[in-house]
Amino acid sequence: MKSMLTSQLGESLEVLALAEGGEPWLAYLETDPAADICHHHAWGPIFARTFGLQSLLLLHRTAGEIDGGVPLIVFDQPLTGKALISMPFLNYGGILGRDEAVRREIAIGCRELLKRIGADYMELRHTGTGLGPIADKTRENRITYRLDINRPADEIFKSLRKQLRTRLRRAAEQNLTPYLGNDRLDDFYHLFAMAMKEHGTPVMPRRFFESVLAHLGGHARMMIAYKDGRPVGGKLVMQFKDRATMTWGCYPDRYKHLLANYHLTWELIRQSALGPIHTIDFGRSEPGSGGHDYKSNWGPVEVPIFVDYLAADPGKIPNLKPENTKFKLAIAVWKHLPLGVTKLVGPHLARYFA
Repeated sequence: MKSMLTSQLGESLEVLALAEGGEPWLAYLETDPAADICHHHAWGPIFARTFGLQSLLLLHRTAGEIDGGVPLIVFDQPLTGKALISMPFLNYGGILGRDEAVRREIAIGCRELLKRIGADYMELRHTGTGLGPIADKTRENRITYRLDINRPADEIFKSLRKQLRTRLRRAAEQNLTPYLGNDRLDDFYHLFAMAMKEHGTPVMPRRFFESVLAHLGGHARMMIAYKDGRPVGGKLVMQFKDRATMTWGCYPDRYKHLLANYHLTWELIRQSALGPIHTIDFGRSEPGSGGHDYKSNWGPVEVPIFVDYLAADPGKIPNLKPENTKFKLAIAVWKHLPLGVTKLVGPHLARYFA
C-alpha cells in the first residue's frame, strides 16, 4: 500500500520518492529547456545520506507520459517551521512543465501536498519565469549569470572588457596550477571551511561533497588552484546537458590577491570552448553585491530568479534574508570563531541554513 507521501494527487499527479524518478524523470529533464542539474533525482540520496532529509518528486503525466514535475525536500527548521523546498542548498529548482497549463496543475497539486504533509510553506526557486499570481509571495532579489562560450577561446577573450583582460593576465602571472577532478576533496573542503567562516555561515558537512561527487558521477568535478603546492582557491562545477554551473566557490581572504577565482573561471572557459558545454552559469547573486560585480564583468546574460512561496497561512511566510535581525548577530559571532570550532560545529548546524 502506498504511504501518504507516495500516492496519487488526482488523475494526472503522482507523488513518489525523488530517487524513484530514475531514468524516466531524467529522460524528461533532457527534453525540458528549463531543467537544471538541481532537478536531478540523485539529490534524493545525497540529502538523505548527508542530513537524513526526505525527498519527494511530484510528477505530472499525460496519457501515461511524464510531461512535468517538481523535486521537493521535506525540511523542518526550528525557526521557520516545516517546509517543502525545491531545492535547498542549491541555486535553482522549482516546477517544470511542458506548458503553462501543466505547470499550473502542478502548482495546484503542490498546495494539496502541503496540506497532506502538514507543512507550513513551500519554497520554489525558479529561473526566468515564476508562478506569477499563483504564488502567495515572490522574492525577486537575485539573478543568475549565463555566458555563451560556443566559440573559440581567443574570440571570447577578445570580447571581454579591457579591465577583465588585464586581471586575467595578472592572474596568469601568479603561476597558479589548476586542478580539475574528484580526488582532492580534503584540499577543497579546507578552503570551503575557511571561506564559509569568513562569510559567517556554518560549513556543510564533508560527507555532503562526498555524496555529490559519488551520486552525480561525471556531472560534478572540483576545480582547485594551487600556488607552490598549496591550495588557494576552488569551486565545484556541475555539468548538465550543455551547461556548466559554478557553485560552492571558496576563495579565502588571505589568498584573494592571487586572483584564483579569475584563473579558474578562465581555465573552465578555455577548456570548454567549442566543446559539449555551450554555456557557463556563474550562479546566483544579489544586484549590487560583490558577487554581482564580479559575475557581470564577464558579459553574461542576466537571468532573474523568482523564489515563489505557497503557504498554509500566507501571512506567516518566514523572512530568511541575512539582514533579518535573527541572523545578523549569529553571522557576526560565527566569523570570530576559530576555524577548528566551525569545522566541528558547522556541519551540525548547516542543515538549518538551506
